[in-house]
Parts: sequence; C-alpha cells; structure tokens
Amino acid sequence: MNEQLVTGREAIYFGAEYAASAGTNKLPDDTVSYYVDRLASNPEALHGSFAWYRAIHATIAQNQQRKERRLTVPVLAIGGAESSGAMVGDTMQLVADDVQTLIIPGTGHWVAEQAPEELLAALTAFLAPYQVGVLS
Repeated sequence: MNEQLVTGREAIYFGAEYAASAGTNKLPDDTVSYYVDRLASNPEALHGSFAWYRAIHATIAQNQQRKERRLTVPVLAIGGAESSGAMVGDTMQLVADDVQTLIIPGTGHWVAEQAPEELLAALTAFLAPYQVGVLS
C-alpha cells in the first residue's frame, strides 16, 4: 500500500522525510532531488525503501540472536547529534565488545552528506591501524 500512496508523490513524501531527519543542517535541494529521482525512477527502488520497515519484526528477532554471539572486532558507531546521536553506540554495545562512539555535531540522520570531511577523517583514523602495507 505504501508504494501506491507514494507513487507520483515521491518528492512530497521523501522531501518531507529528508527534511525532517536532517535536523537544522538541511540537505541541499539538488541532493534530495538526486535521491528522490532514483526512488521515483524504479518501482523496485521504491519498494525497497519501504521493505526495511516491513522487515522490522524480523530484524528485531535477528538482533536478539546477535546478542548471543558478540562481535569481537572494533566497531565505530557514528551518529548525528541532531538524530540518533549516542544511541548508535549504545545499540552497538549490545552486540559488540569494542565500540568507539562518535557523535558528529550539526548533523542529523544524513551524516555522510552533512559532514563528509568529518566522516572521512573519523573513518581514516579508525581504519588506520588495519592498513599496514596497503598504502606503501
């Protein structure tokens, strides 16, 4: 039913979603248009955008199982200060032993788009110990 309600109105629906989840640092119109155009151009993309929510009960059950076999590898949990913030790290601590949490100020849900330089710096620093010999 979601697809039937949104088809032909993708810009209205997703535009509002992108704006609401961005916090105070809204995404540029051309960025939102790029994503909305991709969703509108392919019925499978639109279907997939709603499938995550349809699968939420299965995901919750899977996450309960994941708690039984904890991750032992380092995890970098990144949250936007105006969105999930520390909840990303708190959630990962339920399933992982070595969690580093980074909250990026001035960002909402769209951290990669809202703070690409900060995200790249965080990922570079986090992955640096594991790149021995890769860049030399």
